[in-house]
Amino acid sequence: MHYQTIIHAEALAAFCAELGAAPLAIDTEFVRTRTYYPQLGLVQLFDGQQLALIDPVAIPDLSPLWRVLQRPDQITVLHAASEDLELIHHEAGAMPFHTHDTQLAAAFTGSGLSIGFNAMTQELLQVTLDKDQARTNWLARPLTEKQLHYAAADVFYLLPIYEKLLERLQHEGRIAWFEEECAALVERKRPQELSEQAYKDIGNAWQLGRQELAVLQRLAMWRESEAKRRDLALNFVVKELHLFKCAERMPKTLRDLEQLGLLQPEIRNHGKTLLRLIEEAQNSDPQSWPQRLQRLVDFPHYKSELKRLRAKVEAVANAQRLPVELLASKKTIHQYLSWLWKCADEQKQDGKMPRLLTGWRKELLGDLTQ
Repeated sequence: MHYQTIIHAEALAAFCAELGAAPLAIDTEFVRTRTYYPQLGLVQLFDGQQLALIDPVAIPDLSPLWRVLQRPDQITVLHAASEDLELIHHEAGAMPFHTHDTQLAAAFTGSGLSIGFNAMTQELLQVTLDKDQARTNWLARPLTEKQLHYAAADVFYLLPIYEKLLERLQHEGRIAWFEEECAALVERKRPQELSEQAYKDIGNAWQLGRQELAVLQRLAMWRESEAKRRDLALNFVVKELHLFKCAERMPKTLRDLEQLGLLQPEIRNHGKTLLRLIEEAQNSDPQSWPQRLQRLVDFPHYKSELKRLRAKVEAVANAQRLPVELLASKKTIHQYLSWLWKCADEQKQDGKMPRLLTGWRKELLGDLTQ
């Protein structure tokens, strides 16, 4: 396995200029511990002829590469693409134009939903990879030859795996399903604007009344904004539990925050801001307060309907030799039930349809009421 290491901007530009329209296998190595955004440590590329390891520590501006990924005729091949897509968008400001995820391809060809890369190399290529460098600090320099070889292998074997899986998809007539699911994954990984709905993801928010939810809504939006501004993981700004306690108890003083169990750095850095946001929410127009949250488990027919839908999904998935969780996970079924039971008719007409009622899932599952 031969590869080149690119540490100069001129060499990166020259390499990218030579890339044709062939599918491009790409992988990224990054560190993400306390930060909101992943910190890019290495980018690996293989087009079937040339294999390059690009050092973003030495070359902060990777725009020649990002322009390649955004060409309309360029297929970007990734494995388990979720985190890579988030990283690429953060670095490039855009998603790759056309993404194929080999983990999804494997799922559509009967290899399970979340098969790992090493398991795929063993199954499809009879190659066992050495994964002892998985916990490398990819921001440290210099990287050893063993670390670089480990990183290069991830794209060297990715391309032949992709080619084999694509043949299977074509043979089984599932290319369209695969393409649709890859496109949907890319859409889900696009970063969202600050969400007024973020409070709904806070644990036990359903226990709160409307005024408390108004407080939680402001606190959750502020925390997300602060996390992005400081590039700090959400819970390193203020812990989720502490946001909930602030909304539940609505403290008025720094001493109150301390008695609720907030950490001293949280109080020192953000205490006055938290108290101000709480007071603003308390004094806001009650008509603007969110409605209380309804849990699906509290609807009368939840258990029986979940059981019925799961049975239908399992029967169809087994008949199609698909992973049950790919066709419809519990989260996907919950999305459908929330749409069915919680949305008013006008919202159903104007809003986004649940995944079970669109595309290849609708094709396979048909009428979900039967």
